[in-house]
Amino acid sequence: MNISELLVNSSAKFRKEIIAMPVAALMDSALAHMTLRRGVAGDETVGAVGSGAEARPYKTAKGATDTSSIKARTLTTYLGDVLEEFDPYLLYTTVYGEAASDKTKRTDMEIVRDLSLAMGKSVSKKLGAAIFTASRNPDGTTTATLFNGFDTIAAAEITAGNISALKGNYMDVAAITAANVGDVLKSIFDGASEELQEADNLKMFVPKAVKLLYDEWFLAHFGAVNYNSSYGRKWLHGTDDHCEIVALSGQKNSPYIYLTTKNNMLVGCDQESNKERVLVRVPDNPKVVQFFMCFFWGVQFEMIEPEFLMVAKPASGSPSGETVISGDQLIETAATSGYNDRTYSASNGANVSAAVITEGASWLTVAATGNKVRFTRTAYAYDATNTENTPRQATVRITAGTGHLDVVVKQAMAAE
Repeated sequence: MNISELLVNSSAKFRKEIIAMPVAALMDSALAHMTLRRGVAGDETVGAVGSGAEARPYKTAKGATDTSSIKARTLTTYLGDVLEEFDPYLLYTTVYGEAASDKTKRTDMEIVRDLSLAMGKSVSKKLGAAIFTASRNPDGTTTATLFNGFDTIAAAEITAGNISALKGNYMDVAAITAANVGDVLKSIFDGASEELQEADNLKMFVPKAVKLLYDEWFLAHFGAVNYNSSYGRKWLHGTDDHCEIVALSGQKNSPYIYLTTKNNMLVGCDQESNKERVLVRVPDNPKVVQFFMCFFWGVQFEMIEPEFLMVAKPASGSPSGETVISGDQLIETAATSGYNDRTYSASNGANVSAAVITEGASWLTVAATGNKVRFTRTAYAYDATNTENTPRQATVRITAGTGHLDVVVKQAMAAE
């Protein structure tokens, strides 16, 4: 049996299923709260027809009015591709734990389908993760550079003045903390237009960290009331179960909270024309198989007027009010010069900085890159008067956002 040949010959058979996978895998997450537009390959004009027409007392005179208009926006989907080369025999034996020759013809077909769909699912996961924060860069190499996410679109409209406090579709709110999260989210709802407050399928899109704080806040404030039957609270309090709080993984580190409707959050794809392709072939290396897929993808707000959208920006700071930094708090090193690398994570996802805060500790220097810190011992540790060879130590402060972590670095003293 030749797995490579089987993969190539079967790619057409599974084309529709593979092309559909990036969208299908998001149906239970992001797309459950957004509106999917199929057949969009490039630009499509979206928006709504508005009119201020109204009834009046009957008049013989014409007295016509002209209050109708079309407010148009453009939903742009960008062509992206996936090009993956893999050793089918290696994957085959890894997945099934047996030699490829031991499998039946039916299982051979299953492995073709499973490998291809696994790639489609991976594409879907990354699309979901970038749906808010993606920023289009034609020279990019990741999903985050394929299209403009909702945050990028909102930021551009804010800069252009189309989303603003003056227009009624933007508001600055306080930094969200465990103590005020319920009040802040309710203030966003209260600050929206009455038309938006009463709209069908109304949703408030928040980062997961904010939703977790809200669940705890709600339990603390309404834990004893009859209608609070579960820990996770789906609806915003004070809205009669009308405004759903939605927390998607793709909104991690998003600077905005959105109050809008399902119909207003557009996700565009094609899946109807012959412009999208799936191809499996053997490239110049006969040991690998090349998987190629190209498809269209993009997002857009259908309307940004106050009747359809409210964008809120919490003041800087993590949802908990203070950034929490995690990592080693004690590093013990040898007497010789050298360095130690450690990784630190900030609860708000920010990069960290580092500085030696112990005066006179010239033997130690630190440097931070991203979330990694290098502790460098620049001098051999020896002190003739230190007969007990007590280690010398210095404190390094790791900082990110509003929080910090103090790390103690101890260098053992040489005996001589």
